[in-house]
Amino acid sequence: MGVGDIFLKLLVAAALGGLIGLERETHGRPAGLRTNILVCVGAALVMAVARTSSSGVVDPGRAMAGVVTGIGFLGAGAIIKMGNIVRGLTTAACIWLVAALGIAVGQGLFVLASITTGVALFVLVVVDHLSRAIPAVTYHTVTVVTDAPDFTELSATCRERIEEKGVRVLAAEVRSEVAGKTELIYHVRVKGKAGVETLVKDLLALPQVSAASWEDFRG
Repeated sequence: MGVGDIFLKLLVAAALGGLIGLERETHGRPAGLRTNILVCVGAALVMAVARTSSSGVVDPGRAMAGVVTGIGFLGAGAIIKMGNIVRGLTTAACIWLVAALGIAVGQGLFVLASITTGVALFVLVVVDHLSRAIPAVTYHTVTVVTDAPDFTELSATCRERIEEKGVRVLAAEVRSEVAGKTELIYHVRVKGKAGVETLVKDLLALPQVSAASWEDFRG
């Protein structure tokens, strides 16, 4: 393999990785234009060197496995977990995909890499807009605190008020607290634009309710 062939592969890898990186850059993701270009070019270079007879690498499959293994660490660093919220999964998947594009380019599979880039951009742009039109489903834990000795009627009223908002109650439990207070806990599923904040305010306005709160469902 000549230097010209390797140079061409690096240019193609930079272009394809740049297309994915540009989309990520417009969304303000940490792995943006430069990161995706470097990952794609690096993977293409490894595979191009592995295919060069003078490199001493007899098994390009080992080089491919090394790229896939190494990119896993970079992708893991892009994932951020904040409490019950996980961010960066799509960015990590893009890094993995860009590495695969580099591998394909390094192997000389230009058409396959180009088609895959088109599919990836379709998913990132078009499918993203379509998914926003689908009503989101979220899970929360709603807690109502009362000091009433008999909370049977209050529990039924709270459940009725929750369901009136179009929120589905998945499970309910009662937890006794000190100083005569009792927690009524509802694990709920919210679909669409139903606001759990407004729901908690309505529950707080009920008689015998001293406090009400919500948090992400812990499962």
